[in-house]
Amino acid sequence: MRSLWREILPETLLGYISWSLCHGLAPMIYYFPLQTLELTGLEGFGIVFLSPIFLTITPFWKLVNKKWMLTLLRIITVGSIASFQAPNAKLRLVVLALGVFSSLIVQAVTWWTGSGLQSCGSYLRVWGFILGQILRVVLRIWYTSLNPIWSYQMSNRVILTLSTIATLDRISTDGDCSKPEGKKTSEAAKRMACRPHWLLAGAAFGNLMFLTHWIFGEVSLVSRWAVSGQPHPGPDPNPFGGAVLLSLVSGLMLSTCSWFPGTSLIWVTGAASAAGLLYLPTWAAAVSGCVLAVFTASMWPQVLGQLISSGSSPGKTTTIAMIFYLLDIFFCAWCTAFKFVPGGVYNRERSDVLLGTVMPIIGLNMLFGPKKSLDFLLQTKNSPKVLFRKSEKYMNFWADFITILESDASKPFIGNNDLTMWFGEKLGFYTDFGPSTRDHTWGIMVLSRYYPIVKSERHLLPSPEGEIAPAITLTINISDQLVDFVVTHFGNHEDDLDRKLRAIAISKLLKSSSNQVIFLGYITSAPVRDYQQLIEYGNVKDIDSTDQDRWCEYIMYRGLIRLDYARISHAELSDSEIQMAKFRIPDDPINYRDNEKVVTDHREVPEKIHFSPRFGFYKEGHNYENNHHFHMSTPKYFYELFKTRIH
Repeated sequence: MRSLWREILPETLLGYISWSLCHGLAPMIYYFPLQTLELTGLEGFGIVFLSPIFLTITPFWKLVNKKWMLTLLRIITVGSIASFQAPNAKLRLVVLALGVFSSLIVQAVTWWTGSGLQSCGSYLRVWGFILGQILRVVLRIWYTSLNPIWSYQMSNRVILTLSTIATLDRISTDGDCSKPEGKKTSEAAKRMACRPHWLLAGAAFGNLMFLTHWIFGEVSLVSRWAVSGQPHPGPDPNPFGGAVLLSLVSGLMLSTCSWFPGTSLIWVTGAASAAGLLYLPTWAAAVSGCVLAVFTASMWPQVLGQLISSGSSPGKTTTIAMIFYLLDIFFCAWCTAFKFVPGGVYNRERSDVLLGTVMPIIGLNMLFGPKKSLDFLLQTKNSPKVLFRKSEKYMNFWADFITILESDASKPFIGNNDLTMWFGEKLGFYTDFGPSTRDHTWGIMVLSRYYPIVKSERHLLPSPEGEIAPAITLTINISDQLVDFVVTHFGNHEDDLDRKLRAIAISKLLKSSSNQVIFLGYITSAPVRDYQQLIEYGNVKDIDSTDQDRWCEYIMYRGLIRLDYARISHAELSDSEIQMAKFRIPDDPINYRDNEKVVTDHREVPEKIHFSPRFGFYKEGHNYENNHHFHMSTPKYFYELFKTRIH
């Protein structure tokens, strides 16, 4: 017999692959409706999560238990990692979906090998799956919130190579532990009598899998749920994410202790911590998140033990688990994307309902299922491509202040990524993020190169009909002078009442700003009513009032001197045009002249205010090429009229 570590290491790596495939499919599906802002039909690929239903067919069950078929399914699973190398998104989706299909079949077949938990093979594979989740969050810490398998070409190839080696190792040992160990008839009868119900065991597994994905798919997520405004924003993901990881590991270790209470007491604690994370402010919510992490991790051995002990029909049990997991994922997406999906009005902002369903199902399994854990086995079985390119692009701007709208990617169907932390660490910027993930907005990211953020406040704008519109107001210390920024996203053009009310709310925020102020916003309409509301009642000026060919993004200001303005094409990426402007803070904030003269020839203005030639030079009309280039009659440079009379 090989050593325990020799067996558990490849299983942990394959467990990491299983988690990564499952977590990677939802963002890949979501990519397509994100481009069209409507359902595309490709959402149907989510049905691959129900692949275990084929195991209920007796001939299929016998087929996949043959070693050659199990080998083929293992190869398909590990081969799907190469979907990251696919030349287009649709092919990547197909290959990834095939990998998820095979992975779930392999998982169900190998977990139920032999006599459930009494099989050394099942024990190793289940613990490998649990430890694979821990490995996944550790790697995401190392790669600054990103999962390396889906982020970089080199890391994808390395993981593919290591996983292939692990898969070949498992193929060579498949069947070694497949024969059930001999048991006395009385012991077998006793086990049959105390089996958990397969329906409840499957439901608990699916909900626990979703809870882990939703809140602990990445250790920084708890911080993003608890975030608030400056100067007391709550815990920063780095280093607080380490406390979340420690809580997960602690929960897993506690589950192996005989004195750990696997009763209603631990469930009540878990349910209270879930409510605390959802409703309490900043640090109180963060502490609640850590307690919930302990609860969630401590449930894995017990829930998986009950799952595998629930009977001899892995097809039914695993299918029920995946049905609940899918329903939870869709409900979670519906909570925020309710405007674009059928029946969304009933799910609008109802994360409380989702959490209030997940926790009781796990609790019911604890209360009514016999205690079947994996702890005793640990004691006795001792010998059986895009973000980097974007960051380069922003570095080429040499911008001092950057806002990225719709940037909350911490949701499970977007990938559980903390992009704010990633950009902040890669670029070395001050960062701010908001509103909180639990507020059901698409989020706003703020990056400041040199200048600290003195204070910030999050706002949820009036949204009686459409999606929840976020805004952040910030005060930045720029060379000992305070400048206010108002950043917002107005939501959908179709919701006329929403846009009207939001424009009124933002104009009040602009008017109340006591310092020089810059507005960076997504108004989702032509420069008419809502635009005029901001200009007239917010007491601000447009960076270029002659630019009438705008629909979404606008830059406005007050108390500053404009220097230049540019628009950079979106290169076929939805809603991703970049607008830039440069300003100078006047020496005398009361008596100063703004620059009124406009030129488009960069040679007529000082080189220090030129835009980077990385994006070309002045261009009229749209840039339809698949690259990022100045367009729409920009760049434009501004200087004072009286200077032309002097020369």
